[in-house]
Amino acid sequence: MTGQLIRENAIWSNRSGTDPTGPSHVRNIRDAGYHTAVIGKTHLWRESAAGKPGQHVKEMEHNLRDWGFEYSHELNDPIETAWMGCHYTDYLEDKGWLEAHRKYILAWVAEMRTGNITPWGQEPAPVPEGEDIDSYIGRTACNWIREYQETKPFYLQVQFTGPHDPFDGPQPYRQRYDPRALDAGLWEPHEPPTEAIAGLWRRSPSVHKATRYQRQRWRAWYYANITLIDDWIGKLLTELKLKNQLDNTWVVFNSDHGEMLGDHGLSSKAVFYEQAVRVPCIIRPPQPLEAGLVSNALIEHIDLPVTMASMANAESLDGSLGQSLLPFLEYSANDKQLNVGKEAVMAELFGQSTVITDEFKLTVRIEDHRVSQLFNLVDDPNELVNLRDDSKYGETINSLIDRYIEPLDSRTDQEGLQEYREYVRTTGSVN
Repeated sequence: MTGQLIRENAIWSNRSGTDPTGPSHVRNIRDAGYHTAVIGKTHLWRESAAGKPGQHVKEMEHNLRDWGFEYSHELNDPIETAWMGCHYTDYLEDKGWLEAHRKYILAWVAEMRTGNITPWGQEPAPVPEGEDIDSYIGRTACNWIREYQETKPFYLQVQFTGPHDPFDGPQPYRQRYDPRALDAGLWEPHEPPTEAIAGLWRRSPSVHKATRYQRQRWRAWYYANITLIDDWIGKLLTELKLKNQLDNTWVVFNSDHGEMLGDHGLSSKAVFYEQAVRVPCIIRPPQPLEAGLVSNALIEHIDLPVTMASMANAESLDGSLGQSLLPFLEYSANDKQLNVGKEAVMAELFGQSTVITDEFKLTVRIEDHRVSQLFNLVDDPNELVNLRDDSKYGETINSLIDRYIEPLDSRTDQEGLQEYREYVRTTGSVN
């Protein structure tokens, strides 16, 4: 939304939201003459890492207006629907399904708190087929496009909650996948583990010790959720076509993070392995160019708000390190420039910063650049050997820090970083 690195806006965890009157590509697009809307999960305002019990999203519509959204139909993420209100919980209550839904979510939360999670054992959402939270988002967005009558062009963010856990896709979608036919992923965790990774193993032994079939079943449920969302994206494109707007609309598909799925003995996100940080980015121009054009260039999330502002001929985001991706659409599959992106991209979380190049991935603590992980992505693409203590890579580490990390130190919100560190010290939680 801001075009900023985490170090710039100091949103190191899910416990808080950033300034809604600060940089916003949506506000810039609105000011360029577009009607702006969002349907789904936003996480743009936060009372705590798990939300505020009893709060309804309607109380915070003013926050989304400050971000630049003229219309909002917001949903909590699944976990928060157990104790917070949103348009989806209102819908479930009207249908008589809210109690069953909240019982399902609370059982999942209780299991998470034990540490011994069993994602491969999760049941489908306890609602009729087509009434799960992602189907609700997809259907609501389809209706919005169908009913849109304004003369202004529109900018719409459709933000599905999945395939984030709980993996609750309808049974027919699960039946599309035979777990035993699926790749079980990476068995071997890397050596030596960092203290943080070893701590995650201790806190979630069920994942760390999951059997091959459990991991395959886990993947089947995850793929089912992805396929469900894929189908809804197809329906959204169909609605655009029926409105004679498909060839007049940019479509951008992206995700905020990946999923470990048991690889390296881990679940969920909040680490810097490829499974968590490498996410999809698909751009469909109004008039499609060469079909299936694929680029392996290094890009990062902050490039997307800059790109979307460019698409709308809107004012750019001042001071952003993001770069527009539109030039990539001018290349052909045989053009060498197609795969030439940034020299390095950044991923940041919990007071750590990771720099990724085509060859290396280095993770350091923000304050003092203390190294926790170094991987050679060419020789070790599965990230099984942590090279941080290998003396042969001392010069490489220093070079990566000098070239890509130290120049960003001046952009760090030091006050926000120290406030986050104090939060961790007083609560014992990094999130």
